[in-house]
Amino acid sequence: MIPPICFVTDPDAPQPVIAQAIAAAEGGAGWVQLRDKTLPDAEFAALARTLISALAPYDVPLIVNDRVAVAIEIGAAGLHIGQSDGDPAAIRRRIGPDTILGLSIETEAQIAVVPAGVDYLGVGPIHATGSKPDHAAPIGHAGFAKIAARTDLPCLAIGGITATDALAIHAAGGAGVAVISAISRAPDMARATRTLRNAWSDI
Repeated sequence: MIPPICFVTDPDAPQPVIAQAIAAAEGGAGWVQLRDKTLPDAEFAALARTLISALAPYDVPLIVNDRVAVAIEIGAAGLHIGQSDGDPAAIRRRIGPDTILGLSIETEAQIAVVPAGVDYLGVGPIHATGSKPDHAAPIGHAGFAKIAARTDLPCLAIGGITATDALAIHAAGGAGVAVISAISRAPDMARATRTLRNAWSDI
Protein backbone atom coordinates (compact mmCIF):
# COMPACT_ATOMS: atom_id res chain seq x y z
CA MET A 1 0.00 0.00 0.00
CA ILE A 2 1.50 3.31 -1.12
CA PRO A 3 0.80 6.05 1.44
CA PRO A 4 -0.58 9.37 0.18
CA ILE A 5 2.17 11.42 1.83
CA CYS A 6 5.84 10.49 1.49
CA PHE A 7 8.35 12.86 3.09
CA VAL A 8 11.81 13.12 1.57
CA THR A 9 14.50 14.44 3.90
CA ASP A 10 16.35 17.67 3.21
CA PRO A 11 19.99 17.84 4.38
CA ASP A 12 20.14 21.60 3.77
CA ALA A 13 17.02 22.56 5.72
CA PRO A 14 17.22 24.52 8.99
CA GLN A 15 16.23 21.55 11.16
CA PRO A 16 18.26 18.31 11.41
CA VAL A 17 17.15 15.37 9.30
CA ILE A 18 16.04 13.35 12.33
CA ALA A 19 13.87 16.21 13.57
CA GLN A 20 12.38 16.56 10.09
CA ALA A 21 11.55 12.86 9.91
CA ILE A 22 9.95 12.72 13.35
CA ALA A 23 7.86 15.83 12.66
CA ALA A 24 6.68 14.39 9.35
CA ALA A 25 5.76 11.09 11.02
CA GLU A 26 3.88 12.95 13.75
CA GLY A 27 2.02 14.88 11.06
CA GLY A 28 0.90 11.77 9.23
CA ALA A 29 3.50 11.00 6.58
CA GLY A 30 3.26 7.30 5.73
CA TRP A 31 6.85 6.96 4.51
CA VAL A 32 10.10 8.81 5.10
CA GLN A 33 12.74 8.66 2.39
CA LEU A 34 16.34 9.44 3.37
CA ARG A 35 17.97 11.44 0.58
CA ASP A 36 21.47 12.92 0.76
CA LYS A 37 23.66 13.01 -2.33
CA THR A 38 26.92 13.93 -0.57
CA LEU A 39 27.03 12.10 2.77
CA PRO A 40 29.58 9.23 2.79
CA ASP A 41 28.03 5.76 2.82
CA ALA A 42 29.11 4.95 6.38
CA GLU A 43 27.57 8.14 7.76
CA PHE A 44 24.48 7.69 5.60
CA ALA A 45 24.04 4.15 6.93
CA ALA A 46 24.45 5.30 10.54
CA LEU A 47 21.87 8.05 10.01
CA ALA A 48 19.51 5.57 8.35
CA ARG A 49 19.74 3.20 11.31
CA THR A 50 18.98 6.06 13.68
CA LEU A 51 15.98 7.03 11.58
CA ILE A 52 14.65 3.47 11.51
CA SER A 53 14.67 3.46 15.32
CA ALA A 54 13.20 6.96 15.58
CA LEU A 55 10.36 6.14 13.17
CA ALA A 56 9.51 2.75 14.66
CA PRO A 57 7.07 4.15 17.27
CA TYR A 58 5.09 5.74 14.43
CA ASP A 59 5.12 2.56 12.30
CA VAL A 60 6.62 4.62 9.46
CA PRO A 61 9.00 2.71 7.14
CA LEU A 62 12.28 4.21 5.97
CA ILE A 63 12.97 4.31 2.24
CA VAL A 64 16.59 4.78 1.15
CA ASN A 65 17.28 7.00 -1.86
CA ASP A 66 19.74 5.69 -4.47
CA ARG A 67 22.15 3.72 -2.28
CA VAL A 68 21.52 0.08 -3.05
CA ALA A 69 24.32 -1.35 -0.91
CA VAL A 70 23.30 0.72 2.11
CA ALA A 71 19.65 -0.29 1.75
CA ILE A 72 20.70 -3.95 1.79
CA GLU A 73 23.16 -3.46 4.67
CA ILE A 74 20.69 -1.82 7.02
CA GLY A 75 17.63 -3.81 5.98
CA ALA A 76 15.69 -0.75 4.82
CA ALA A 77 12.01 -1.24 4.10
CA GLY A 78 12.45 0.25 0.67
CA LEU A 79 14.76 1.73 -1.95
CA HIS A 80 14.07 4.51 -4.43
CA ILE A 81 16.25 4.79 -7.52
CA GLY A 82 16.57 7.23 -10.39
CA GLN A 83 17.06 6.68 -14.10
CA SER A 84 20.84 6.78 -13.74
CA ASP A 85 21.15 4.45 -10.75
CA GLY A 86 21.34 1.16 -12.63
CA ASP A 87 19.06 -1.50 -14.08
CA PRO A 88 15.95 -1.82 -11.89
CA ALA A 89 15.63 -5.54 -12.66
CA ALA A 90 19.21 -6.20 -11.54
CA ILE A 91 18.67 -4.05 -8.45
CA ARG A 92 15.52 -6.02 -7.62
CA ARG A 93 17.56 -9.21 -7.71
CA ARG A 94 20.10 -7.67 -5.34
CA ILE A 95 17.61 -6.39 -2.77
CA GLY A 96 15.37 -9.45 -2.81
CA PRO A 97 11.61 -9.77 -3.22
CA ASP A 98 10.44 -8.13 0.00
CA THR A 99 12.06 -4.68 -0.21
CA ILE A 100 9.87 -1.94 -1.72
CA LEU A 101 11.41 -0.63 -4.97
CA GLY A 102 10.52 2.75 -6.44
CA LEU A 103 11.73 4.26 -9.70
CA SER A 104 11.78 7.89 -10.86
CA ILE A 105 10.02 8.59 -14.16
CA GLU A 106 10.41 11.90 -16.00
CA THR A 107 8.95 11.18 -19.45
CA GLU A 108 6.28 9.05 -21.10
CA ALA A 109 8.98 7.20 -23.04
CA GLN A 110 10.49 5.87 -19.81
CA ILE A 111 7.21 4.11 -18.94
CA ALA A 112 7.69 1.62 -21.78
CA VAL A 113 10.88 0.18 -20.30
CA VAL A 114 9.91 -0.17 -16.63
CA PRO A 115 10.72 -3.80 -15.80
CA ALA A 116 8.80 -6.17 -13.58
CA GLY A 117 9.80 -5.85 -9.95
CA VAL A 118 9.25 -2.11 -9.58
CA ASP A 119 6.55 -1.43 -6.97
CA TYR A 120 5.80 2.26 -7.56
CA LEU A 121 6.88 5.24 -9.62
CA GLY A 122 7.96 8.71 -8.56
CA VAL A 123 6.69 10.87 -11.41
CA GLY A 124 7.87 14.39 -12.08
CA PRO A 125 9.04 16.98 -11.51
CA ILE A 126 5.58 18.49 -11.45
CA HIS A 127 7.03 21.96 -10.83
CA ALA A 128 10.52 23.43 -10.87
CA THR A 129 12.16 22.86 -7.51
CA GLY A 130 15.30 24.01 -5.77
CA SER A 131 15.61 20.68 -3.96
CA LYS A 132 17.03 19.15 -7.14
CA PRO A 133 18.68 21.87 -9.25
CA ASP A 134 19.53 19.45 -12.10
CA HIS A 135 15.98 18.18 -12.47
CA ALA A 136 14.34 17.44 -15.81
CA ALA A 137 11.84 19.83 -17.35
CA PRO A 138 8.70 20.17 -15.23
CA ILE A 139 5.79 18.12 -16.59
CA GLY A 140 2.92 19.79 -14.72
CA HIS A 141 -0.34 18.13 -13.77
CA ALA A 142 -1.15 17.29 -17.38
CA GLY A 143 2.16 15.53 -17.90
CA PHE A 144 1.66 13.57 -14.70
CA ALA A 145 -1.80 12.51 -15.86
CA LYS A 146 -0.44 11.22 -19.19
CA ILE A 147 2.21 9.12 -17.47
CA ALA A 148 -0.12 7.80 -14.77
CA ALA A 149 -2.60 6.73 -17.46
CA ARG A 150 0.01 4.54 -19.13
CA THR A 151 0.86 2.36 -16.13
CA ASP A 152 -0.88 0.21 -13.56
CA LEU A 153 1.84 1.01 -11.00
CA PRO A 154 1.03 3.48 -8.22
CA CYS A 155 2.41 6.93 -9.05
CA LEU A 156 3.70 9.43 -6.50
CA ALA A 157 3.94 13.00 -7.77
CA ILE A 158 7.28 14.69 -7.04
CA GLY A 159 8.82 18.10 -7.57
CA GLY A 160 7.74 21.32 -5.87
CA ILE A 161 4.60 19.74 -4.43
CA THR A 162 2.37 21.64 -1.99
CA ALA A 163 -1.09 21.03 -0.56
CA THR A 164 -2.62 22.93 -3.50
CA ASP A 165 -1.52 20.12 -5.84
CA ALA A 166 -3.44 17.39 -4.02
CA LEU A 167 -6.73 17.70 -5.90
CA ALA A 168 -5.16 17.71 -9.37
CA ILE A 169 -2.79 14.82 -8.60
CA HIS A 170 -5.61 12.75 -7.14
CA ALA A 171 -7.82 13.51 -10.14
CA ALA A 172 -4.98 12.47 -12.46
CA GLY A 173 -4.86 9.03 -10.86
CA GLY A 174 -1.99 9.64 -8.48
CA ALA A 175 -1.51 7.43 -5.44
CA GLY A 176 0.01 10.28 -3.45
CA VAL A 177 2.73 12.91 -3.30
CA ALA A 178 6.39 12.94 -2.32
CA VAL A 179 7.30 16.19 -0.60
CA ILE A 180 10.53 17.85 0.50
CA SER A 181 10.50 21.63 0.98
CA ALA A 182 6.82 22.08 1.79
CA ILE A 183 7.55 20.13 4.96
CA SER A 184 11.28 20.55 5.65
CA ARG A 185 11.28 24.34 5.26
CA ALA A 186 7.99 24.93 7.09
CA PRO A 187 8.09 26.72 10.48
CA ASP A 188 5.96 23.88 11.91
CA MET A 189 6.84 20.72 10.00
CA ALA A 190 4.29 18.46 11.70
CA ARG A 191 1.53 20.96 10.98
CA ALA A 192 2.65 21.29 7.36
CA THR A 193 2.49 17.51 7.01
CA ARG A 194 -1.01 17.44 8.50
CA THR A 195 -2.07 20.12 6.03
CA LEU A 196 -0.88 17.97 3.15
CA ARG A 197 -2.47 14.86 4.59
CA ASN A 198 -5.77 16.65 5.17
CA ALA A 199 -5.73 18.12 1.66
CA TRP A 200 -5.50 14.59 0.29
CA SER A 201 -7.99 13.08 2.73
CA ASP A 202 -10.60 15.77 2.07
CA ILE A 203 -10.81 15.00 -1.64
